[in-house]
Amino acid sequence: MKKFNNIVYVANHDTDALSPSFVQAVNLAKANQADFTLLQVHPDIKSAGLSHLTGIQEEEIKSKLLKHEHERLAALIQSIEPPFNASIDIRFGKKYIETIRAVQDKKFDLVIKEVTHQDWLDRLLGSDDMHLLRKCPSPVWLMKKNEKPKYQHIIVAVDLGNEFETDDQKINDELNKTLLALSSLLALSAMATLHVVNAYDVPHTGFIGLWVEQPEKVEKQLFESEYRNRRYQMNTMMEGLKQMLGEETFDYLSPQTHIIPGAADRELPKLANSLGADLMVMGTVARSGVAGVIIGNTAETILAQLQCSVLAVKPDGFVSTISA
Repeated sequence: MKKFNNIVYVANHDTDALSPSFVQAVNLAKANQADFTLLQVHPDIKSAGLSHLTGIQEEEIKSKLLKHEHERLAALIQSIEPPFNASIDIRFGKKYIETIRAVQDKKFDLVIKEVTHQDWLDRLLGSDDMHLLRKCPSPVWLMKKNEKPKYQHIIVAVDLGNEFETDDQKINDELNKTLLALSSLLALSAMATLHVVNAYDVPHTGFIGLWVEQPEKVEKQLFESEYRNRRYQMNTMMEGLKQMLGEETFDYLSPQTHIIPGAADRELPKLANSLGADLMVMGTVARSGVAGVIIGNTAETILAQLQCSVLAVKPDGFVSTISA
């Protein structure tokens, strides 16, 4: 069963022992017996112009700030009950760049960060959050500021269908397995209901009237045929999950499957909101030979509509454009 071994929590200036996202991150690290690091990133001293404004040398400003922040984060760690070992990493620069460099330096297998804005709709696509989703090689878990202490509904979006090239299909299959493993782990830990979701559309259905006299009938047949195909793939996927978890654990988890006709960028947020989902686990674009920015328009459209926290996972072989 896949688990996290090395977790980093990206702290904000106002993170305290009661911050829901911090509490969640600590509990997850404890449950996984994972190494845990508190990362704080401050704007570059030189670019902030503090030395010019204060007349104090940059190194002195940096030294005092490092001491202050290390004491603050150390006190935060000491507040955890029962006692909990954690590392502290303080860096200067752009938050998303230094976070990705920390991931590359220390091989973190999960990044947890509180979203910049409480409402997803307020978040611009150029924010640190979206840069992390696009460019960070490790899974990124963006939590809401008012994160629930206990999840009830976790959604995992899987990509089914036969439209992939051979190499891309292998990447997609492995990504689906990773998504299922991670979401199952989280649902079992939280005793939450796991919803495995796939939304599908049938290409060119809006134009069938150009070729046939009864387009509604043909469209219905096409959707029914595609549904049967997706249902078969979903059942096969659930059998694979049962083998991975073991029958007893799978039965206890009892994942709910949803196969929904319609565009993913419309139907997935609708389902998440109707279920009152606490977390959506989703993959980014599963295409081979693509390095750097690897989150597609569909994923970004979905993210912009969600009101729940998100765990985004890259496919194997992803290479970040940010250098260590």
